[in-house]
Amino acid sequence: HPAGEALTMLRVDARGAVVFATLDAPATRNALSDAMVAGLVDALAQAESQADTRALVIQGAGGTFCAGGDFSGFRALMAQPVPSHGVDPIVGFNRSFGALLERLQSSPVATIAVVEGAAMGGGAGLAAACDVVLASTTAQFGTPEVTLGLPPAQIAPFIAARLGHHAALRLLLTGRRLSAPQALACGLADEVHEGAALDARLAGLLAELGRAEPAALRATKAILQRRRSEPLAATLDHAARAFAHALRSGTAAEGLAALTGKRPAAWVVTPDEGKR
Repeated sequence: HPAGEALTMLRVDARGAVVFATLDAPATRNALSDAMVAGLVDALAQAESQADTRALVIQGAGGTFCAGGDFSGFRALMAQPVPSHGVDPIVGFNRSFGALLERLQSSPVATIAVVEGAAMGGGAGLAAACDVVLASTTAQFGTPEVTLGLPPAQIAPFIAARLGHHAALRLLLTGRRLSAPQALACGLADEVHEGAALDARLAGLLAELGRAEPAALRATKAILQRRRSEPLAATLDHAARAFAHALRSGTAAEGLAALTGKRPAAWVVTPDEGKR
């Protein structure tokens, strides 16, 4: 996709301590193209590069979150023969989306998906890889890949991480569609809100994150991420070092002074949540 087109398909807006990434491809119901995936990686890198940034918010324009993958890219690759030597380019195209989901899941900043309308296939996976999923009562989550003759290749591990193995199997093997209440019940959505209440809840969540000391927020995420892949004792050793560093850095002294003085700590920000 030309660079200009990529920019119009994904709008990235830094507002205070929050970076907003808005999928905006109405013709394809915000289906994920290679340019949009690359743009989301860049938006995440932008959020992570600023020490005081608390969160990345991913949302969709036009009342739809994301209808899944943009198959025009796959069709173009399918029209080309498989290289006689080397890796099929479809592999790299597909895997790049998984790399985005990995980055989201392991990001040091908080990641929030705001889901209105359809979150299908890759859209469901995109939401599942985020820390918090806020859904509208209009939201619908689905994983129709097997009904299209495809495995849910990159999203399956992230759906399973949220739902658990057997619940993920039931969803992914049937390709069924979930309403917002059903997604909430199984853990694919964390909260469901109606109409303007969704905007209000996002603003409230960002205000809560704005009260967190940025380095402490990132250290907390690092502790929880480590427990996924290393022994408990190693995670607790790391956590003790992070705790000591926070005490020595002076941030805890400021936090306790603010508590005693009944005033906001020096790092508190009120994010400009703006209008979606």
